[in-house]
Amino acid sequence: MPGAGVPWFLTLRGRDAALTSLFALPYVPRLAAATLPALAATQATQAVRGAVAQPGKIVHEVRHGELAHFGQVPFGRYYGSVDATPLFLVLLGAYTEQAGDTALARRLEPAARAAVGWVLDHGGLTSRGYLVYRADRGGLAHQNWKDSPGAICSADGSEASGPVMAAGAQGYAYDALCRTAWLARTVWDDPVYADLLAQAAADLRDRFQRDFWMPGQNFPALALDGEGHQVDALASDAGHLLWSGLLDKEYGEAVGRRLLEPDFFSGWGVRTVAAGQPAFHPLSYHRGSVWPHDNALIALGLARYGLHDEARTVARGLVAAATTTDGRLPEVLAGYDKGAYPVPVPYPHACALESKSAAAPLALLTAVSGA
Repeated sequence: MPGAGVPWFLTLRGRDAALTSLFALPYVPRLAAATLPALAATQATQAVRGAVAQPGKIVHEVRHGELAHFGQVPFGRYYGSVDATPLFLVLLGAYTEQAGDTALARRLEPAARAAVGWVLDHGGLTSRGYLVYRADRGGLAHQNWKDSPGAICSADGSEASGPVMAAGAQGYAYDALCRTAWLARTVWDDPVYADLLAQAAADLRDRFQRDFWMPGQNFPALALDGEGHQVDALASDAGHLLWSGLLDKEYGEAVGRRLLEPDFFSGWGVRTVAAGQPAFHPLSYHRGSVWPHDNALIALGLARYGLHDEARTVARGLVAAATTTDGRLPEVLAGYDKGAYPVPVPYPHACALESKSAAAPLALLTAVSGA
């Protein structure tokens, strides 16, 4: 199974392993076949407050070093991720469909049902209507893929307060419910469970477009805060909603075209936050930089909504960036404009080798070829 990245994250990370395996699935399905049992084996079975563990939750990170061993950091087996659990379900459904390996889907049925239980119960989908997380004082303040302090913010840079409902995670939850409903119907022979999950997915789609859509911007909010108010930064996470299929066609096409406008698209890729907002800085880890895996998801989403020219534009930008670094895409690039800098400006603390970035070209190939 893929480790997350060198030098900072050479370990099992649920989100990274799932996304890397999804990107590689049409070409190297054995990654998914190894990742799925590993994530199931480390799935939480009980609540552990310091580890942010709850029954059915998929692990965020596993560490074996001295600091973790002696409890000085909480990452020995840490569950501070709102999206690893739905991504596990997305990967299981996609792998079963593409590889035809129904035996693994049957073997992991208990883990998948437990993961769905977490999404509906502890994850907040039933009680709050959305997947929700709270800042963990001993661990991560934010528990979606943009997990640095201050990453989930309004356009003016002010941070979201209280429990956070991040937009991208809702897309993953929607896709997870749809794919698991398919598994229940076709592999597990449980049509009642399938209907329940399909209805939950449809309800989530309706709620999302009502609560997250910003008519004045013609774009979805980055998140909802603890009061249900929109966190209104224009951010690349909207592209993840295209990948998951959460948006209606009209909304999806508007989002896809908006992501290719100059304030978002640097020439090398789509920025995490659009330029021109007070929240933006090209050297911010999650508020203006360009992430290859983020762009890979965006390209797949653009292709899903029929925006093939836009998908090719994103792919060309990342390939051009890779040609300046011996064919290797780092974890993240600075968000400076290509017109001002003829080679990508490196992000100072990026992992030189990162599994999601290494697999991103495979996702781009899928996006532009329809594989």
